[in-house]
Amino acid sequence: MKNILLLGLLLVSTLSFAKTTSYTTSIVTYKKNVIECRFGQCQATAKSTGKQCKHCVSNSGDKFCFQHK
Repeated sequence: MKNILLLGLLLVSTLSFAKTTSYTTSIVTYKKNVIECRFGQCQATAKSTGKQCKHCVSNSGDKFCFQHK
């Protein structure tokens, strides 16, 4: 009886830990992709990769950073 109780406690604690780990991983991944700019992010797109520029624009109303003006 004692072994069954110990096994049940071990199983519950293992499942609880696994659930917390995956949740934390998804939060870190989400925050990694967020870029905060004061006036907005550059709207230029790379021809070779198709990815958006990660630089911030200098002034309010600008659409492109200093490299893409």
